[in-house]
Amino acid sequence: MIRSRAARPRGAEAVREALIAAAANLFAQHGPAAVSVREIAAAAQVNHGLVHRHFGSKDALLQAVFDRLAHDLAGEMRLRPNPLNRPGRQMFRATRTQGQLWRILAHSLLEKRRPRELQRDYPVIAALVRTVRMAQVTGRFDPKFDARALVAVATGATLGWLLFEPFLLASTGLDQVPPRQRYREISRIWRRVEKAFGPQT
Repeated sequence: MIRSRAARPRGAEAVREALIAAAANLFAQHGPAAVSVREIAAAAQVNHGLVHRHFGSKDALLQAVFDRLAHDLAGEMRLRPNPLNRPGRQMFRATRTQGQLWRILAHSLLEKRRPRELQRDYPVIAALVRTVRMAQVTGRFDPKFDARALVAVATGATLGWLLFEPFLLASTGLDQVPPRQRYREISRIWRRVEKAFGPQT
């Protein structure tokens, strides 16, 4: 998660960082369409003309926010031990710390923005596809499945949970179950799902 800085930024790099942080916070709360360049600049404590000087446009700033958050998440996942050990749950744990990224993505898609216009690349998804392919080579996952499809399904389940967790808990009654107990059960289901894609004997 990118946090806004309290002190007024000085220097080109500090201004860029402050604008990215302020934009990330505002985009996550309200969606890119509802946030103006002046509001971003005010939150970053800089003149609004600096948004255009450093990024060219609000859309370019949005892309910079996506690039930063996605690469932060990719870095966090690389730091986790044993990436071949249950990659679905590895992603779930890592993505829970990156709420800004998923909220901004959800807002952007609802605004009918195209994914390829939001990000130049997809480091998290690419890393997951590589991880699944390695797991297939080592015999942990069944090689007859397309690694990209496996990642798409796992990512869909993860994002669905991250974005709709309050609704999912309330609608199923899981909100009445102690958190530790319900997440232990969810983890058990993840193990079953991952096992289903393992080699068939």
